Amino acid sequence: MRRMSHGKVLLVMAGTVLAATAHAQLQGEPLAPCPAPAEVRASDLYGLWHFSLWPDHGQEADAVSRGAMLFEAHPDYPDGVRGELRRSRPHDEVRAQVSGDVTGGEFNLDESDDGVSMSAVWTGALSPTDCRLDISGSRRAAEGQRPSEGSELRFRLRKVP
Repeated sequence: MRRMSHGKVLLVMAGTVLAATAHAQLQGEPLAPCPAPAEVRASDLYGLWHFSLWPDHGQEADAVSRGAMLFEAHPDYPDGVRGELRRSRPHDEVRAQVSGDVTGGEFNLDESDDGVSMSAVWTGALSPTDCRLDISGSRRAAEGQRPSEGSELRFRLRKVP
């Protein structure tokens, strides 16, 4: 029977810890006290989020794009958020500005590739499960915009603790 060297044991342990940390981050951190979706405020959205986009009739495992969003306070609307989106697509990356809000448990977000006109609209609902911020819904091209990845995609956002 071969024994692993001390260095290899540390590498295996570090990989296990990193994998567990990544899994916990994707699960999000519970809010305390646990609010009803209708009670979630814009300030609860501040921070880093991971997301997946997949075809309307597919599953999240079939994601065509994955990325992250960073939400901060909107400078002009105290009940809103503003931030930046970065995501991968086959053969390129997308960076965009986003702004939106959450009202009565409904999430609305505008995406702009150029910082001037809307390129996409995100509409979703907060998950009532386990006091974690988890938002699911659909992303579609904004009116007058040509869809780049299909007419509508499903999304899931998970807050990183």
